[in-house]
Amino acid sequence: MKPIKFYVPFGAGSSSDITARVYAKVIGDLTGQSVIVENRSGGDGIIGARAVLGEPADGYSILFASNTVLSTNAAVRKSLPYDPLKDFEPISVLEVSYAALAVPASSKFRTFDDLVQFAAKNPGVLNHGAGSPTYTLWSEWLMRLLGVKVTNIPYKDSGEAARAIAGGEVDFAVTAVNPLLPLVDSGRVRILLFTGEKRHPQLPNVPTVKEVGPKGYEALIYNAVAVRAGTPKLVRDRIVDLFRRASSTDLVKERIKAQGHSTFFSGPDEMHKFQVAEIARWKKLVSEAGLKFE
Repeated sequence: MKPIKFYVPFGAGSSSDITARVYAKVIGDLTGQSVIVENRSGGDGIIGARAVLGEPADGYSILFASNTVLSTNAAVRKSLPYDPLKDFEPISVLEVSYAALAVPASSKFRTFDDLVQFAAKNPGVLNHGAGSPTYTLWSEWLMRLLGVKVTNIPYKDSGEAARAIAGGEVDFAVTAVNPLLPLVDSGRVRILLFTGEKRHPQLPNVPTVKEVGPKGYEALIYNAVAVRAGTPKLVRDRIVDLFRRASSTDLVKERIKAQGHSTFFSGPDEMHKFQVAEIARWKKLVSEAGLKFE
């Protein structure tokens, strides 16, 4: 029997990679089959997506990806060598987490309102670091809701953006929480805002968007799985069932919770709806803001 392959379009140690490896263990146990995690990083996830499309549509090759690959690329790239809605069949969103707005520890901004007021009085003076197009869009969306202008500085990933904040290379960044936590503990970074609905358990003094931010803003990070379009329905249904069962195991719940994320099984239909809505939102933002990514 062929091994099942999880293609992760990001490097080892990334959020997608960590989640893929725990699911590989659980699904291997459930099926008695070998499950291999292959990291195909580069090109904002395009390399990994194309790797799956180069394999047969038989369900043995599964894309294990996040917002950038499954939604954002379709909105920000004029020429994309795959279509996340047409070339892939959704299986499910598996986990969700939120982002944070952080500044260097040496920053004069002590609160989110401090930063907003300065940006409003000094358009274009502040810059922000972004670890991917998705993070750029989150920052741009937030600033547009606030009615302020800032300058984007692109970085390779959220870890690099977090280090840029710690080093004082940028004024702020909206990025994933996990890379920030060690920098907060070491006193190099200060977090001013968390985008979740409730305060982060490790950041009890940091207010949420609902408390101090603009209405309607939500920087939601998700990891999800999809298979190549054309995969037989019976095969897809079996894969959906496997991931549903795996998502309810204690091991999966514990490992995802340890990352500060939440287990979330959406199923194919809800995942598709979420992709469609997110792509439409980002296309509108890119057009209105005149953003360029290529």
